[in-house]
Amino acid sequence: MSSSTAKSGPLPFPSVVARLEALYARGKGIAYGSARRDLLDADGEPGLGFVAHALQAALLAREAGYDDEVQVAALLHDVGWLLPKPEGRGNEGKGEGKEGSDLLTSADNRVWLAKHDRTGGRFLRKLGFSERVARLVEGHVQAKRYLCWRERGYYDGLSDGSKFTLKHQGGVMTDEEARAFEADAEFETLVLMRRWDEAAKVVGKELPAPFRTFADFKGMMCGCLTKALWGPRDLCSPSHIVSKDMLAQFEGKGYVVVENWLTEAEVDALSEFADEVKEKKSGPTGPFHTYERVGDNKVHSRTEGFAHLADRFGAGNFLLSGRLKAIVERLRRNRPHVMYKDKINYKFKGGSGGYKPHQDLYFALEREVDGPLKKSRMLRDEEATICMIAVDAMGPDNGGPMLAPGMNKKGWLQFRPIPSAPLKGIHKADPKQKDGVEWKSLTVPRGAVLIYGNMMPHQSAPNKSSKNRRALFPIYCDKAAVGGDAREKYYAWEAGHRRANNSAETKGKANRFFTGNAMVSK
Repeated sequence: MSSSTAKSGPLPFPSVVARLEALYARGKGIAYGSARRDLLDADGEPGLGFVAHALQAALLAREAGYDDEVQVAALLHDVGWLLPKPEGRGNEGKGEGKEGSDLLTSADNRVWLAKHDRTGGRFLRKLGFSERVARLVEGHVQAKRYLCWRERGYYDGLSDGSKFTLKHQGGVMTDEEARAFEADAEFETLVLMRRWDEAAKVVGKELPAPFRTFADFKGMMCGCLTKALWGPRDLCSPSHIVSKDMLAQFEGKGYVVVENWLTEAEVDALSEFADEVKEKKSGPTGPFHTYERVGDNKVHSRTEGFAHLADRFGAGNFLLSGRLKAIVERLRRNRPHVMYKDKINYKFKGGSGGYKPHQDLYFALEREVDGPLKKSRMLRDEEATICMIAVDAMGPDNGGPMLAPGMNKKGWLQFRPIPSAPLKGIHKADPKQKDGVEWKSLTVPRGAVLIYGNMMPHQSAPNKSSKNRRALFPIYCDKAAVGGDAREKYYAWEAGHRRANNSAETKGKANRFFTGNAMVSK
């Protein structure tokens, strides 16, 4: 039996833990039956608290020798009862609109609550729990349906409230459904989930240490979330995320903002990763740090070249070759890509610098036999894809991004007097065109990612808000254009040029368009 407990020091995934604690704090003062709101109180014994029921179920799983994921699933099996009913109906199939709105088949609140297994499972997936935890939560209701089919008299023993919910949970299983349920690899555990649900109704039961309160399970829940980070997920898969409309906007306007591609735990992990990267020591091939002065403080303006380094959650590896690269490849019509560059732009509160209008203009590098690296050509818009992950929410108030939709198709707009590399077929636009650019200010929610191409004009203002704002940038390039070792070559080039001698070439700036009070660190 596993024995995960909360470790000393701050736990990871603060937003996930806070959401669950808030839900169960609300449930703490609710009797088990009344937590089901409009359902009959006969479902629960008088005086049994909702949280006490959850804790007893988790204890039963623990006493039976099951692992942390099963214990957490038992603890959270009724979380769907605590989720508010969304307003109106969403679109079927894709889960658009408000959480669970596609399950609103009736205005009757009791019908919505009857589907607590499905809403609970979906909620836990989006928080970042594994598919196994979510399926166990969903399965405790399916087990009720199965036992009504399997055991003589089981249905007759259900309370009136449970019979009502059964009607809206699919009813008694058919023979075909029951045989499929029995073939499930988790069949025995699913049935036990239901048994524990039924048995966890002892009023006044004393619980043994160290799991007497919901907070005592936080360490175990965080362990389950850590185990589930970065894995394949249907709701976050490129095929689910990249719709025809999104692809049309990307190819038409040159950018998209992609939401819901990360779980909430993964967003928390990237936030901690950004702070971890900031503290890593500079090395000959990365990371490279640049600094600025904000008020009386020396702070980071940017860090580059860190994805290859070990980190607490394996976030670097995820960025190198995980879900986001696959989303980019789908947006680029399934052409293989590789990471070219990785950076974090820090915009600290109180006036941290912005960036003047520019195009990124990344370039291909090649090495002659026994010779140095040299720039061979500027990459076309579609050959380099910039991903700007909002570690913190971004908007006009904190120096969020501004783009020029469609202008990526105009070629090199000459924001800088000399091209960064030979153009070789890229159109050199009239420099007056850049003066007529129409800028669009974007709001990017926390955890969402803004994606655009190499020629997209963009800029951002200083962060004059009262909160820090961080953006994490993985840049991917078409593998056929840059080769499989593009990132290695790029940072070898950077080490000998722009990032040499503490970025002396740019006078300590993150890049030549940076507007902050840059400092050359000694």
